[in-house]
Amino acid sequence: MNLASTLTIIITAIFLLIIFSYYYLLLFKRQKKAKEKKFNGISIIVPAHNEEKYIAETLQSILEADFPGKKEIIVVDDGSNDKTYSIAKKFPVRIIRGEHKGKSRSINKALKVARYELVAVVDADSCIQKDSLVEALKFLGDDKVAAVCATVKVKNRKTFIGMWLHIEQLYNSLLRNLFSKVNVNIVAPGPLSIYKKKCLQKIGGFEYKGYSEDVDVAVRLIKAGYNIVSAEKSISETNMPVTLKGFARQRKRFARGWINIFKRHLKLNHTFMQIYTLPLMFFGYLQAIIMGVITSYNLVSGYLNYFVARGAGLSLGALGFFFDWFSIIGIIKWFIRIIMHASPITAFDIIGLSSSLLVYPLYFLAIIKYDKKITWQHIIPVFFLFPFWLVIMIFYIINAGEVFNKHQTNIWEK
Repeated sequence: MNLASTLTIIITAIFLLIIFSYYYLLLFKRQKKAKEKKFNGISIIVPAHNEEKYIAETLQSILEADFPGKKEIIVVDDGSNDKTYSIAKKFPVRIIRGEHKGKSRSINKALKVARYELVAVVDADSCIQKDSLVEALKFLGDDKVAAVCATVKVKNRKTFIGMWLHIEQLYNSLLRNLFSKVNVNIVAPGPLSIYKKKCLQKIGGFEYKGYSEDVDVAVRLIKAGYNIVSAEKSISETNMPVTLKGFARQRKRFARGWINIFKRHLKLNHTFMQIYTLPLMFFGYLQAIIMGVITSYNLVSGYLNYFVARGAGLSLGALGFFFDWFSIIGIIKWFIRIIMHASPITAFDIIGLSSSLLVYPLYFLAIIKYDKKITWQHIIPVFFLFPFWLVIMIFYIINAGEVFNKHQTNIWEK
């Protein structure tokens, strides 16, 4: 057995254990909600940089959202050079303008002038549902809860790339819900998260050293002894970048942001977050790099050796080869070969097929849980999940050099 095969088996085995842990968490019952507490009001912060396309819809959704108390909206125009300011000015909101300093600094500016004890952060390209704030309130009565994060859906999911991004967000929301059962959720997503202001102030607000401020703030709140809860009925729909350029820019930022998180926060100690979630995310990154290289090599070499070398590079057989690789059909055929004893069963067959068969039900569970039905716009991306995974792996590989970057500032262009 060569090194690549050994690594593949080890990594796949660890991945299988992680999937088992998800199923184990599914069996956990969420602790009873704390008695609802009355809050005087909520300050909703909308950091915005060049968001003329979406900000009107975002602000309208916030104005229409129910809340049993006072509500103020603070828009921070972070050096926009489009019509963001002129559009926001038409709404009954407070606007803070300044140079382009990044999302974290924008939120901190607003945090200093926020009037109320609750602070919500809503990305300027996202729309919250009418009951989103009320649903989040159900979890904030507990003194240990510092933040409540919403379920995130993709608003522009009917686009080609948007279908895959929507499935990804539903799956991520499911994981946040599972992790929050045992207080190891380390993401407070930008489309909507609600914080207790005093808890943010205790940790010094949002950190600007790194792109992933939504992960960093959750990690630091947990380190400070607080809980981060997922409110599955609190919904925010976000507009994702669905052009190739926008998608590439986003994934580059995500990949580099996670490296910064690992460098600053990955340290094994007695807390469950430090021995489960952060190592899990680090393994996911490492898995993507190693398996991305091995998978890409196997895919290309298989095509070259079995088809191109025989002069059949453009044949139907080659087309079928790629279709099997890129779709769930390859997994189904793999399963049939094993049960029909068409080939000897190896350790990798058992481990690899088990992990593959167990991960797909989680996607369908997320779809049913949050979208309540399954349509062709769900089926297509789930059927062709592998190409999306492979693209993400490639971005992780390309941006691995970020580990040598000593400084990363929470600022980017749109």
